[in-house]
Amino acid sequence: MRVLYLNPFSQEVSGPDESLRTLLRGLVPRGVEAHVALPAPGPQVPRYEALGARIHIAPLAPLRRDLSAATALYPARLARATASVIGLARAIRADLIHTNMETLLEGSLAAATLRKPHVLHYRGNTLDQPKLVFDALVGVWTRGADAVYCISEATAGVFRRRGHQWDKVEVLYNPVEVATYAGAASSLEVRAALGGGPQQLLVGTVGRIHPRKDLETFIRAAALVARARPDTRFAVVGAAEVEVEHAYEARLRALIAELGLGDRVRLVGARRDVPSVMKAFDIFTLTSRHEGFGRVVAEAMAAGRPVVVTDEGALPEVVGGGRDGLIAPAGDPSAFADRILTLLAAPEEAAALGDRAAKAARRFDTGAIADRVFARYQALVAKK
Repeated sequence: MRVLYLNPFSQEVSGPDESLRTLLRGLVPRGVEAHVALPAPGPQVPRYEALGARIHIAPLAPLRRDLSAATALYPARLARATASVIGLARAIRADLIHTNMETLLEGSLAAATLRKPHVLHYRGNTLDQPKLVFDALVGVWTRGADAVYCISEATAGVFRRRGHQWDKVEVLYNPVEVATYAGAASSLEVRAALGGGPQQLLVGTVGRIHPRKDLETFIRAAALVARARPDTRFAVVGAAEVEVEHAYEARLRALIAELGLGDRVRLVGARRDVPSVMKAFDIFTLTSRHEGFGRVVAEAMAAGRPVVVTDEGALPEVVGGGRDGLIAPAGDPSAFADRILTLLAAPEEAAALGDRAAKAARRFDTGAIADRVFARYQALVAKK
């Protein structure tokens, strides 16, 4: 079965890319010939190719939230992108088109022209504002897809609240290579690279250096924890790639200096050995807002780490409403510090929480999720 995947970017740190690559790791051995269309070459290209996927560069036209000149030219860009996708799908004789993020509309238009099945992956967050815009977009997304995958019950609510062809919508958690994370070794060398010494505790977070991740809350919580537990160190693993992220990273470094945390909080950049990174942490935290899923939380859980997350978006869902991880109010450094200190003060309870998290993470395992997707592909292709 030949499947054309449309992805709006190819960045060093990218949740949608990571989730798609993990899914392909399960689908390719099941018989999917994967073709991935990207708008430009990027660091993800060799990672896709290592899985056996074929890469195609195409002038895709992602939706934008701003009112720039590029937005005004969107209809023309969309028409060009649709023509390109139609040509590419014909050239590879695609059986199905799978759009990996809702910001691309050309997949649905191309599939309709070619009379091929179209799958849309909704990877957005749960903050569906402005309402009128999302009312229109949800209608477009559902009418233009034969199946819509939402990465959590929380994101499925964007569709449920509007009632558009709800029978097309299915919750499909982002896949995680659970065995890889569970089996990763705990390395003193990795801990040292993240800023944690042999006799120190290490609290960390992983993700893009982006304002939506609210890393100020992580840093301010670190300052509060450090006062009570001077033996604790903190690591932010992730990269800034675009202008707004570089500016945000400068703000974070200034905040670290202002709070006197230069020897306690380390921004270590992006790393590819994420399973080892997760194992290196004593506690994993995610302070971000409105996550549609939060795959790094699922990865930390698979590694058996106790986690602390915000109470917004899909994060409470991922940690079982508080059963498999602790929850703190978003934007509240004191609450995060309290949860972290509670775990540091009770290592046996923290270990038990990590064990529960590891068991709960099995529902995200790649194999079962790939089976579901492949069966859906087969049904859609047979129906067309």
